Amino acid sequence: MSDRDHAARAIRTLHTERWPDIVDGYTLGAYGTMAGYEGFERTLTDDRTSAGDGLRYLLLAGVAARIAGDETTAHNRALQARLVATDYRRDADPLAAAACEEWIGHCQVVAGNDEKAGAAYDRASEAYAAASVEDPAGATTEPLLQAGTDLLTQLSRPDDDAWDDIHGDGSDALARRIRFARARLPSYLDARERAGHLHAPRGSTEYGNDSYECPDCGANDINHVVNTVLCLRCDAVIES
Repeated sequence: MSDRDHAARAIRTLHTERWPDIVDGYTLGAYGTMAGYEGFERTLTDDRTSAGDGLRYLLLAGVAARIAGDETTAHNRALQARLVATDYRRDADPLAAAACEEWIGHCQVVAGNDEKAGAAYDRASEAYAAASVEDPAGATTEPLLQAGTDLLTQLSRPDDDAWDDIHGDGSDALARRIRFARARLPSYLDARERAGHLHAPRGSTEYGNDSYECPDCGANDINHVVNTVLCLRCDAVIES
């Protein structure tokens, strides 16, 4: 992710809690990624598709809108993501098609449609089982699935759930990630709304680095992400 990417700018803006700017940044990041101008700079449906990151950015825009109390925008961004996932599902291989069903479930959660979310997660679980994947853990590194993992880990912050929290030992990774998302994504969203804050994704982190001091909260625990040093506690940009 380069400094020119809209999503990178959205991440650097999170500490300000200027939600309209954050919503717009993630939305434009989604559009730019799916158009091939940001991220992988590839077409929507090739072997290294950027569709997953586009979906992730749309849902993060929706989450930011929910935190701001803008339910209409949150619903609209989730609906946009659902339409993209539904469209991509038509021509996807069985694994990617199952991942699209998973994404549709996430979209419905962000939109607040619990019954439709449950139905989508049921379809995803059945589709993953039908795909008969030999290496479930390895499959999670496919772009559409990796982007879904990245969504869940970012929304889990500050608790910082990791890959093994979502997938266990990996032997049942695909079925487990659906159970995990179904159980945890609604509570993540509730927690982010209560806190009134969306944390940056966790990158490379350091604790107690005395070369840095957060200008907002004074912490010296840092998060290296989007070519920037952010405060690990409040996400403010820190200069050394």
